[in-house]
Amino acid sequence: MAVLVKARKSPYRNLLLKKRQELLAMAKGEPEALAFSLKTPDEVEFAIKTVVQHLTAATAELRSQLLKEVESALKRVASGTYGLCEGCGEDITPNRLKAVPWARYCLTCEELRSKN
Repeated sequence: MAVLVKARKSPYRNLLLKKRQELLAMAKGEPEALAFSLKTPDEVEFAIKTVVQHLTAATAELRSQLLKEVESALKRVASGTYGLCEGCGEDITPNRLKAVPWARYCLTCEELRSKN
């Protein structure tokens, strides 16, 4: 039985590893994008550079949060709790895990959390 459960979770583990690799690759260019100089005599150019820098910082923060979620899901795979809802303890549906492999909650519990 344990081999069957492990075999079912392997595709999700592979999806999570691929997503982690993708996030880490994207993060490599962020320091350069955040480090460019805002000094410019042109007010419009300064405003554009400022907006780009803020957008880059916000994107980096979101990417960092997603990376934490992916890492947490990989730990759940290793511990054998992957695919179980942290809210109700029931199985998270395979369709939800395919769509969001790092999901911690079933759809019902996620909807309840988003309402609160």
